[in-house]
Amino acid sequence: MSTAVLAHDPHAHRGASPATCKFGMIVFLFSEAMLFAGLIAGYFVLRWTATGFPWQPGSAWPPDASLPHLPVFLTSINTVFLVSSSFTFHFGEAAVQKGKSGLGWIALTILLGATFVVIQGFEWFHLHEGLWFDKGGIYGSSFFVITGFHGLHVAIGVLLIVWCFLRQLMTRCFTPRHHPALANVALYWHFVDVVWIFLFTLLYWV
Repeated sequence: MSTAVLAHDPHAHRGASPATCKFGMIVFLFSEAMLFAGLIAGYFVLRWTATGFPWQPGSAWPPDASLPHLPVFLTSINTVFLVSSSFTFHFGEAAVQKGKSGLGWIALTILLGATFVVIQGFEWFHLHEGLWFDKGGIYGSSFFVITGFHGLHVAIGVLLIVWCFLRQLMTRCFTPRHHPALANVALYWHFVDVVWIFLFTLLYWV
């Protein structure tokens, strides 16, 4: 995954307009959506094979009843943190469009995003003792691959937002008329948040 598309700096390549950068980001996110769609489709096939379709309440999933239950309550709280970060980033971008720095909102977004990553790491640490690639079969493998792939995207997003924060803090480079890099990172972050809502519903509730 290249961060050059995610955090394109128009000052470095003056031939690329903000519209071109936005189009490049949209194409990139479309390709990422296809990757997540492939993972989700694979999960559907594996679960269909194990339980039949349509899935019935009380069907054997996970296949092994001795496997630990997923921490739905903790992950629900973590989901609130991630979804809230989309709003704070939007408020930060809106503040920049009004001629303000937006640093407070961006910093809060970093805090919420980092909290999500830490809590997910905590969840992984406690689950791996009874649920891991070599212990949970297709259930464990699909869970950790999907959440791990998404978690990697969140971690990259947090780093990109930190990059935006430091640039704005040191140079005030994002202005109402010129903030394509911030807008592109915002698109990426909102995409990651929306994907998580689907994954959370599929893995923890359905």
